[in-house]
Amino acid sequence: MYVTPALQRKGIGRELLTRAVERSRQLGLKTLLGFIFGHNEASLQLFESFGFQRWGVLPGVAELDHIERNLIILGRRITE
Repeated sequence: MYVTPALQRKGIGRELLTRAVERSRQLGLKTLLGFIFGHNEASLQLFESFGFQRWGVLPGVAELDHIERNLIILGRRITE
């Protein structure tokens, strides 16, 4: 998910994630994964507030603004 900076902190990410979890149940999905850069604390906290757990890390896999960044893998099992 990406929310443009001008629209962040307005509940849009929370609404999108709520719908994604609800729809995943309807589709019969068993697992959702999120891949979030390690420096993006707001997104990490949002996903963790929805029950996602940190399942792994890919250290230094991307370079953004000349800085190597980790990619955090978050997962959540979907139950009925």
